[in-house]
Amino acid sequence: MSNEKAQELTKTINDSITTLCAETDAAKQSQTYKAWLNTVSRFYRYSFGNQILIWCQSPEATRVAGFHTWKSLNRSVKKGEHGIRILAPIIRKVEQERNGKTEEVIRPVSFRVVSVFDYAQTEGEELADLECNATEGGEELLPLLEKAVSGLNISLTYKALSGPEGLSKGGAIEIEEALDTPARCGVIAHELSHELLGHAARRAETTKQQRELEAESVSYAVLSYFGMKPQSQFYLATYEVTAEMLTASLHTINATAKQIIGLLTQADNSEEGKGSAGTTGTPAQAHADEEMTIAA
Repeated sequence: MSNEKAQELTKTINDSITTLCAETDAAKQSQTYKAWLNTVSRFYRYSFGNQILIWCQSPEATRVAGFHTWKSLNRSVKKGEHGIRILAPIIRKVEQERNGKTEEVIRPVSFRVVSVFDYAQTEGEELADLECNATEGGEELLPLLEKAVSGLNISLTYKALSGPEGLSKGGAIEIEEALDTPARCGVIAHELSHELLGHAARRAETTKQQRELEAESVSYAVLSYFGMKPQSQFYLATYEVTAEMLTASLHTINATAKQIIGLLTQADNSEEGKGSAGTTGTPAQAHADEEMTIAA
């Protein structure tokens, strides 16, 4: 594909971010923003730019993969369907000097446009549904969150709190003991976001609006990935979040959500007999090589 088409998609990314951040109606902004967070949760392994491209072309997409990947899964793209265009790196083997030795390394040199198709655009053999339905309680998600927190050497304590449902204290998280399992999942994800973003140590240089925007957005994306329907009290209007605040935090939210989902899926896969707590987007993730060109 031509470099011109890649530049066109890059412009689409930038224009979409501007649209996302510049909505003036608070209710509409929240609805649009949550749709983007859902895309982040479904395609967390994709780059920020490709998440934006999937979101603006097909906001309802659930699982995407290339033509040949779907074929390998015994599904075929329906006649007349148009692909979702994303950017894939073109990489080359180059020689590089390191520690006095010359070795071959792989470097991205440019990007090409590739097409992927959503599950709804295909037909054939059914894919296995998620075995974990965290919406009904999050019983499988909660221990994964607890394990991830522990693996980061952050203490987690359930106790009676006067007022807040959770606290991040920089190396320690406290959760209201009276919360039910779904609420614990949401609050732990929220407080873990605060921890990973260093909000406790950065209070002087950040506003409460920015901290809550980032932590609650990450929590929303994480719970959405694991099949929950977050009953978050968060709306962009609640903290009077401005377009500038949202613009400043989009990359941070995306990166932190990826980090936490990665930790949780890793923890889930390490449990014997498990590994099904979140598999949305798997076809494309499992065949990432289809989206890359290696030129010798």
